[in-house]
Amino acid sequence: MFGFSIWHFVIMSVLLALPVLVFASVWLAMRADRRAQASRRAAAPPPLPPAASVEMRLRALEALRAQGLVDQAEYERRRQPILAEV
Repeated sequence: MFGFSIWHFVIMSVLLALPVLVFASVWLAMRADRRAQASRRAAAPPPLPPAASVEMRLRALEALRAQGLVDQAEYERRRQPILAEV
């Protein structure tokens, strides 16, 4: 066989197959990582609703005062922290 023994063909086959196996392993690992990232993005919890704005909180507090559920002192005490956020 052209001066080559069977061992030459075995060694050449291994040497030629080795880069193919390395490339396939890297490609499969990258593909698995992309799929894992996609599933993590899909499983992410939905964003929280925005907190009530300062204006909405002041209006709610004013409504409580108008209904008589909080007195003037309580109204002022609760109003100060809301205004401090501005």
